Amino acid sequence: MANLHKKKNLGIHTELLSDGLVDLIKSGAVDNSNKTIDRGKTVATFCMGKKSTYDYLNDNPSIAFKTVDYTNNPLTIAKLENIVCINSALQVDLTGQATADSLGNYFYSGIGGHADFMRGALLAPGGRTVLTVSSRAVNGTVSRIVPMIDQGAGVTLNRGDIHYVVTEYGIAYIHGKSISERAMELIAVSHPKFRPWLIREAKKLGLLQKDLDYVPGDNLQYPAHLESHRVSSGGHRLFMRPVKAGDETSVKELFDSLADISQGERFFPRQGNGREYVPDFKGYDYSKGLIILVYDADDKKSRLVGIGQYQISELFHCADVRLLVHDRYYNRGIGAELLEYLTYLAKRSGLFYFTAESMVENKSALHLLEKAGFDMKKNIGSGLCEMRADFRNIYY
Repeated sequence: MANLHKKKNLGIHTELLSDGLVDLIKSGAVDNSNKTIDRGKTVATFCMGKKSTYDYLNDNPSIAFKTVDYTNNPLTIAKLENIVCINSALQVDLTGQATADSLGNYFYSGIGGHADFMRGALLAPGGRTVLTVSSRAVNGTVSRIVPMIDQGAGVTLNRGDIHYVVTEYGIAYIHGKSISERAMELIAVSHPKFRPWLIREAKKLGLLQKDLDYVPGDNLQYPAHLESHRVSSGGHRLFMRPVKAGDETSVKELFDSLADISQGERFFPRQGNGREYVPDFKGYDYSKGLIILVYDADDKKSRLVGIGQYQISELFHCADVRLLVHDRYYNRGIGAELLEYLTYLAKRSGLFYFTAESMVENKSALHLLEKAGFDMKKNIGSGLCEMRADFRNIYY
């Protein structure tokens, strides 16, 4: 909750009102002004917390306590447009099932409002569901992400209830994914200590291909610090992040949907179907290059709209850069924003310059490169020209 204090115009609809939520209200981040029902009111059923929390709630006209058959009714929750339902769990398995009340035959609690809120959010226009879980438990000795939930445990949330699973190692988007894609996404956000075990068990269960493996190493860990929210010159909100295991389908769909790889905001060879740009569990060494995916932050389905890559030449301490933007997103400044971010990351890595190749007739790509500081190096024939950008002449 502490990370939400700088937000504005948030709304709250909850079963339990906690100290953290009340602190969030006090910070000014919550005014409930955008709620489509109970506008201007924080709605809850009960509260547990400190005396200062109770004092704040006492005779507070902005807080409405309602019976559980109202707050937890999925049809009530479904009326809240763009609601983001956040819950936690004890275990999540590699197929996307979660238990929040029991481990095996041992019961920790009742099911509470988990299923009510998650399924209500799925019915709401623009609704999303988030399951938060720490990667480890019992002093770091067991993984909360498991091959299958323990025998005897209740399935509090089924495979269709969860959009996102969040751990301290990242975010797994599993909604609409195949079983193997779910397994890859969830292993990628598990604790590194347990990833080899999870891969072995997933292969035994037939969730992953037999030839997949995992090679540990610091350079193979997903660099979450490189995720970036940016706005293009055309006012388009973008989310950029490094590629990771589990992105294969969305990258393949992007390549398959392109009209003509040689035109527009692209200087990217079309080879295969995009799978070669997605790491598997043999490891993608982020120190030897980088692939950045670009998502439309204004699209409720988080549509992938572009991809950029640079591969480092250790001999010359430079990198070959490539990027593409989907046809429907031309002329919105997305290509320029992606190239600027790739250049920033390359400079920060200590590289000296970028090289790029583009079709001579692709005026859009050439203009994009020239505007970014690239100079024509030579025409290498076959309708291609080679460009170069010296980072000493580029300031971002």
